[in-house]
Amino acid sequence: MKKKHFRKWMLLTASVLSFGLTACGVAPQETEPAATEIPEEKEPELSEEELAAIRREETLVPILEEAKGLAEGYFYEEAIEKLQEVPEEFAQDEDVTAALSAYNEGLSSFVPYEQPVRHIFFHSLIVDTDLAFDGDHMSNGYNYWMTTTEECQAILEELYANNYILIDIHDLCTEQTDEAGNVTLTAAAPLVPEGKIPLVLSVDDVSYYEYMKEDGFPKRLILDENGDVKNLYIDQNGEESIGDYDVMPMVDTFVREHPDFSLRGAKGIIAATGYEGTLGYRVNDPESPTLEEDKEAVRKIAERLKETGWLFASHGYGHRHTASISYNSLVEDTTRWKNEIASLVGDTDIYIYPYGEEIDYPSQKLTYLQSEGFRFFCGVWASKPFVVVKDGYVRQTRCNLDGYTMTKRPESVSDLIDASKVLDQRRPELE
Repeated sequence: MKKKHFRKWMLLTASVLSFGLTACGVAPQETEPAATEIPEEKEPELSEEELAAIRREETLVPILEEAKGLAEGYFYEEAIEKLQEVPEEFAQDEDVTAALSAYNEGLSSFVPYEQPVRHIFFHSLIVDTDLAFDGDHMSNGYNYWMTTTEECQAILEELYANNYILIDIHDLCTEQTDEAGNVTLTAAAPLVPEGKIPLVLSVDDVSYYEYMKEDGFPKRLILDENGDVKNLYIDQNGEESIGDYDVMPMVDTFVREHPDFSLRGAKGIIAATGYEGTLGYRVNDPESPTLEEDKEAVRKIAERLKETGWLFASHGYGHRHTASISYNSLVEDTTRWKNEIASLVGDTDIYIYPYGEEIDYPSQKLTYLQSEGFRFFCGVWASKPFVVVKDGYVRQTRCNLDGYTMTKRPESVSDLIDASKVLDQRRPELE
């Protein structure tokens, strides 16, 4: 077959096949056109100034923000040290040099507070006043000696507005230890930012005793999903909630919002007993099926509390009258506190007297407590601040901000708060 006839035959065959496929409902396959390549758009090249701005945002700004956070809590040295991490290219940045100048100025602006330092304290807070003041045999005691969550929040706001600042009780003295291990304490005027008034805070018991169980108090301290210390509260309907229901988490939140209320992270002192466990865990019960689990919970919570500025004190294992019990009873009580509570929350040099009843200075009991490592001793005296520093101990009195003080003796705390502004109107009359 000649080429031109062959070509015609092929074209004819293709046409027939195409017609046949179409007739059978099968569309002939079309040849896809070749894809057109779209040239990639080139990103515009950034100028040196734009690149520097990006580097500044990614490397410098986080350092500046962290340093600022430290400085707000008066951690000036740490803030200055943080700024040493600034990359060399930003060393002369205006924000860096301004921050360094401000933090160095802040570091040198502290002044000694020459007056006796106030020490306030609370018991565990009332969450539900309807349950606490329900007219039973415990109501009047709660009305006298307890504070509500609303009052505590208002007190913190009053103290802050009146320029008080929380300090560590150890700032009341300087400590020196000689080669023989003898400790000498010397009175010190706490250094505080100019215009601020130093204040020590403590919370008694924090055991959430059995007698409080149905009376509108928190059940225990816990760690939430973020590792923060909070309370578990169970209302009268059995509904559980987690939040700021006692002094510790309330102060933590307040300081987070007002970092200048705390000098270098200081919070307060937890004066722990032991006869019904501590922090809401019955670690005193050797028969408890959850004993080891509860001990571990206390360890973790105590560790977190101390990390965030809280201290622990002995409040006596059995909350006994330290001044009137026998010497041997004091030894037994202290030994048990050390074995059962200090073993979980850590050793302490602070002893807060149950009922505020102090022992004699000097005395056999004082010598014993000093031999157990206690250096700071706190009683109760609401009228005015009182601090004495001797060679081997510091004595400070505390002021209770409770229903009795705010109702019957508001003038005794007028330097701290205006009681009329903070008193919970849901309180009944004191009997």
